[in-house]
Amino acid sequence: MHKAMSLFAALFVFVLGWAQERGPILIRSDLDFTQENGVIAGSGTAADPYIIAGWTIVGSGDVPYGIYVENTTKPFVIRGCMVTGIQDPKGAAIVLVQVKDGVVEDCVVRDSVNGLLIQASQDLTVRDNFLSVSGQGLQVQGTSLDHYRHVIEPTNSVNGKPVYYFYGISDTTLADLDAGHITLAGAKNVVLRGAKIDQTDGITVVFSQGVRLEEVDISRPRGNGITILSSPYTTVRNSPRIANSKNAGIAVLLSDHVRVENCGIYANFVGIYVNASDHFLAENNAFAAGPIGIQVTGASREPIVRKNLFYQNSYGVKLESALGPVVEACSFWQGDVAVFLDGDAKYAQVRQNSMVAYGYGISNFGSQGIIELNHITRANIGIIFEEAYQEAFPTGNIVRHNLIYRSYDGFYFGRESRETQIYENLIWNCQRWARDFGQNSWAPYGRGNWYSNYQGTDANADGIGDSPISFTGGGKDIAPLMSRPALPRLPGVLGTMEKRVAVLADETGQTLRLSVLLADEGHERFIGFMGVPPELGQDMAILFVFDSPTVSQFHMQNVFMPLEIVFFGTTGEFLGRNRMSPDTQDRYGVSAPFLTALEVPEGGLSPLARSIRLLGVE
Repeated sequence: MHKAMSLFAALFVFVLGWAQERGPILIRSDLDFTQENGVIAGSGTAADPYIIAGWTIVGSGDVPYGIYVENTTKPFVIRGCMVTGIQDPKGAAIVLVQVKDGVVEDCVVRDSVNGLLIQASQDLTVRDNFLSVSGQGLQVQGTSLDHYRHVIEPTNSVNGKPVYYFYGISDTTLADLDAGHITLAGAKNVVLRGAKIDQTDGITVVFSQGVRLEEVDISRPRGNGITILSSPYTTVRNSPRIANSKNAGIAVLLSDHVRVENCGIYANFVGIYVNASDHFLAENNAFAAGPIGIQVTGASREPIVRKNLFYQNSYGVKLESALGPVVEACSFWQGDVAVFLDGDAKYAQVRQNSMVAYGYGISNFGSQGIIELNHITRANIGIIFEEAYQEAFPTGNIVRHNLIYRSYDGFYFGRESRETQIYENLIWNCQRWARDFGQNSWAPYGRGNWYSNYQGTDANADGIGDSPISFTGGGKDIAPLMSRPALPRLPGVLGTMEKRVAVLADETGQTLRLSVLLADEGHERFIGFMGVPPELGQDMAILFVFDSPTVSQFHMQNVFMPLEIVFFGTTGEFLGRNRMSPDTQDRYGVSAPFLTALEVPEGGLSPLARSIRLLGVE
């Protein structure tokens, strides 16, 4: 039986309690609301809740909490307690699990990893708490919207920044919150614009629909930068920095039709993590550093990764478990694997991507996929179906119209690969064309692949070499092509650029109409001439168009021909012109901000004098 305490005794203990230190408090049911467990007053009714107040609790290394309350139904209040030194990253200073009708107020958490964890609970009130942590200040977790039905006031703070917790709001815009924590639970058609997170909790959207996060700035969040859980049709866009998350920059969980557009996602453990979420779209984003750019798992259906750039990610796109994924028109530079498809990635389409300086351009264990029109340069192996040791059997894939340039191996097909169709690819200046230990078809329609240093003859002039090519492992291309095949379009991102005509004039009035590829999106400007064989690039020109005047510089790493570059101002006026040496670390730019820049192979502007004006683009 609980011992009722007099009001005088309760106040006496409460006043002295702040200075009174005790060990962790553990309450696992209503029967544990006792004086021994820190209760100083109350009978557990709505009018007279149990009071746990005034204690200082110093953590010990073997206990992952300071105050732990679980499986209770009686009203209670945790008030004026200080918890310090809870260093277990799996715990928290105050943990509430499957409780209801509780209040946490005026508490302080210091020198701890995590602050307050609320799990599968209902109807809690949290106010006036100060959470100074190295991990996450406030975590609310649950499997239904009811588990997020709490009143959590902005009088709480995480590392000095207010907590913003919104439940059940709709048709509104929240602007410019500089926050320690933001949660939108049960929200509908809400816009969160201009929010800022720095070294605090991230943003959580849970059991909501139609939420838009715009122009958010997230730096060094202690968990995920953005968590989207059971919230279909959420959009994250126009956010230049989502960076340095300990977990994912953006985590998409059980949420269909999520879009991430025009965001900068940098140095996160995973840039975007997608689990069991159908019809996800990532488009026009920039990913840099970190182990993984985008990771998709949980049998997600038809995710699309399009027009993104990836720089120095160990894995650019990692498709672990997905049905019908698409990776297209992306630019990849420097990493271990540009695109990885595990055995549970089915019916994938990997097409029109540019990949430069990778261990593997595309690594595939999946089946029934199409790998086409990719441009892979300076890879250890361009496209590999790696040995799976009987754990995966990549079957029925099509590999066609890819350009693999200046790589060690063009292709590698492991022993478990079966029925792969390999045709009309360009294996160009590779040290070894291919290895094939599987059961694959190299010329399923009578036309094989083109090899830049093939020395065979063509006695009947049918365009097919008379001498088949045998590969290590037993594979054979029975119909090597004598000349480069006419591909449906240029491989890689170049083949997706819009073709236009730039009208140029010099100071003498002489004009030149020049066919150009228009690079007006980030992934297009990022790749430019990188990895292009000079024989393909000698008749090309690229016009780089920026959204606003910039002083960015151009480089020539992995560009294998000398170029000329001309810089133009906002009205097309001439700002400068440089010759750029191939495959160097040099940087090229001008001092004045420019809006457009034109790159052409050296001599491509020879009819014009040095000073050139851009009259327009048709």
